[in-house]
Amino acid sequence: MPDPQPDSDTVGVYLHVPFCRRVCPYCDFAVVAARCLEASEEERYLTALLAELERRAPIFAGRRLVSLYFGGGTPSLLQAESLARLREAVGALFPPAPGGVEITLEVNPSTLERERLPAFRSEAGVNRLSLGVQSFDDSLLKALGRAHRAEESHRTWAAARRAGFENLSLDLIFAALHQTPAMLAQDLDEISALAPEHVSTYELTLEPQTPFGRAAERGRIRRYPADRAADLLDTIQSRLTADGFEQYELTNFARPGFESVHNSRYWTRSPVLALGTGAHSSDPPSEARPYGARPANPRLLAAYLARVEAGEPVAEAVDVPDAAQARAEAVFLALRRRVGLSAEAFAAEFGAAPRHYFASAIELLASRGLLIESPEGDMRLTQRGRLLADTVFEYFA
Repeated sequence: MPDPQPDSDTVGVYLHVPFCRRVCPYCDFAVVAARCLEASEEERYLTALLAELERRAPIFAGRRLVSLYFGGGTPSLLQAESLARLREAVGALFPPAPGGVEITLEVNPSTLERERLPAFRSEAGVNRLSLGVQSFDDSLLKALGRAHRAEESHRTWAAARRAGFENLSLDLIFAALHQTPAMLAQDLDEISALAPEHVSTYELTLEPQTPFGRAAERGRIRRYPADRAADLLDTIQSRLTADGFEQYELTNFARPGFESVHNSRYWTRSPVLALGTGAHSSDPPSEARPYGARPANPRLLAAYLARVEAGEPVAEAVDVPDAAQARAEAVFLALRRRVGLSAEAFAAEFGAAPRHYFASAIELLASRGLLIESPEGDMRLTQRGRLLADTVFEYFA
């Protein structure tokens, strides 16, 4: 069934934890290096998150909680007790939705985090793990600056299953540095053997302000050729589909019933309360802001803590989309998902079907075999369109 209108009755909460034992050279997230996270640092940040939660929650009042996501950074560097305090505080403000709450924790393969897995489940209430494997090729992991090697991934995966986790997601990087089709094929063989419930894939991007980005500018790192990257993505789609996964979103694959509840909220433009450094919320629509708003928190830890502790508004910028921006986002975010865009839902929100605003783009993309439009006006990407999605989306900007 095509996407519904944005969900107005529920909320997802994202809690960003910026601490990492090592900052990867390709990482452009709001993170800080903390080889040993001191108890005082953890408590100060936890206190700030709780204060921001109390301050921002009224905007989302009356909604039921469907997802809680601990992201980062490396949120599993926090003690299970800290995660439990955050979960309880969120739960006190937002009662659980009838279907329950998906509680996700991002975890890196390491001895420290592996030892905490039982407590994360029993004490913190985490019921879904997202494991940052990235690759099972040690030469690629080393080149990417990752702290772990393949053996650590296997050990952490096994420990997660022993701890009782039945919803495991695995991160996979592709089109990265010296990666070859054979290396990717081996990664996919490893994934098949582990049998996760969910796989998230990421094409390596060389962001300008990262060590990798600066190295690329100096010619020390070559960008992966676009045609070869598309070939790798095609291989990923074919292999994971054959293994029983559905590509329910451009870069995400899940076994039936294990689609990410939290991440799906972004693609359906549903409310998300995001807290912490660098966090971007999706505030619900209001009379003054009919298409919602997107407050953005400071990326620097010191600036974030200063704003919270001074009682000041935490966001350093707020994006308020107008109708044209909201229409464009509604189209390309829906097209990211296999179910595509519902013309009926789009018209209910914006007053007219997509063709009223984007007729020339729809006709051109359909003629090129990138887009399929039903007689009712519903739209979805073709297989070729999924491989060239960035090009498709430019027509709706």
